[in-house]
Amino acid sequence: MRCLPWAGIEVLVKVQNELRKIRILFCKYNFLQNFILFYTFLHCLPMPEELKERFIAKLEEQYGPWEKMTSRFGNATFGKVAKDLCISASQFSKLLSGNATEGMYIRSIRNVQRLVDAQQAATERDRALEQVAQLKHQNKSIRLRIIMISLLTLLLGATAVYVYYKTNLPQQIVQFNLGQHPLSLYFDQGFDADFDSPYLKESEVQDYCPCSAYEGTWSLADEYKLPLPGNRKPGVYYLAKSADVRMKCSKSDTLNLGRGNVLLAYEYLINEIWVDTRLTPLSPKYFDKEKKDYTPEFEDLAFEDNPQFKKAATIHSFFIDKFEIRPDSIIRRGEPCGRFATDVDQELVETYEIDLKHILENVLGDLTQTDCEPAFNQYCDPNDLKEKVSTITFDCLYTIKAENLGMGGGYPYRKGYRLEAQSYSDNLTCGCER
Repeated sequence: MRCLPWAGIEVLVKVQNELRKIRILFCKYNFLQNFILFYTFLHCLPMPEELKERFIAKLEEQYGPWEKMTSRFGNATFGKVAKDLCISASQFSKLLSGNATEGMYIRSIRNVQRLVDAQQAATERDRALEQVAQLKHQNKSIRLRIIMISLLTLLLGATAVYVYYKTNLPQQIVQFNLGQHPLSLYFDQGFDADFDSPYLKESEVQDYCPCSAYEGTWSLADEYKLPLPGNRKPGVYYLAKSADVRMKCSKSDTLNLGRGNVLLAYEYLINEIWVDTRLTPLSPKYFDKEKKDYTPEFEDLAFEDNPQFKKAATIHSFFIDKFEIRPDSIIRRGEPCGRFATDVDQELVETYEIDLKHILENVLGDLTQTDCEPAFNQYCDPNDLKEKVSTITFDCLYTIKAENLGMGGGYPYRKGYRLEAQSYSDNLTCGCER
């Protein structure tokens, strides 16, 4: 191997050093170029603060201005907005405060834009539907005119028919109104009306004496009140307001008493349910358990005049009564024919947990099974009966099934009937000697 002279080696070393310098400069150039490109790329991307502003602007476009004092966008709360965007409340707070990631901002802005697009599409759809409806309305206008003319012609024809029949009918039929006796059409028609009266004919009154003297209209002599047990809370009361009664002699049912001693009565009652808003227990303030009688405070109670008591409902009931007329006494037996409630104060019923259905079916149902003493017959001579004056009074004891209200007794009350209008009031031949 041939060796280079010393001068050649020196030249070769210099060349290598120069090449190394050129390589270093080239590397520095590439690094600087790459750094410039990367720096430019970073500065071209949206910054979080800019994304936050875009996010808030989109929210205001969709919901309305940001009310920072009330934490709302327009009328939408932060909770509603977060729910619409399918994100949690904490994520929504980060988005508003500028602490969210770039990806969170981009996704949320896209979601808001979807909401904006959906609302615009819905608005356009509604506008199109409204235009279609207007077109349909315009197309139907002629048909509507024809229909209206036809209906008007039909109405005029129906009115003419109604007026004709109303004018030419021999007798007008009176419609039943709430509060009117259900059988008034059968009992209360005028003398010249075309109907068969259920009362005795004049040729029969002597044969069915003394009950013929009792035939006619009777009413409740006096109001009476009772506590209603069996409710969730104390303080529920029953107030008997009125009774509209029609009495007639029984021709078929004589109860082995003989003809003219059994009286049938059809009784329409209107009663009320009242509530003590203070839920005062019945005893000892209103009922003396030892004496098994009401206290003077209960006797003096007037529900209508006492703001402590509120009316919960009106109860309408119908009874069929049977009276046995004996020389010294009158015995009453009643059978219910249904009841219903009106004027129900629903708020009061719910507040005091009053079960009206239970009261109608069970509590008042037991009231029909009360034990009443026979009334003294002070009209042994039936000619002593006088309209607006004569009364028949029964003393009764109200119990509820076998419980006897938990005190070995019941609640006493007095129910009386007053003669209002007599069907036959001329002299009857039967007397106390019958």
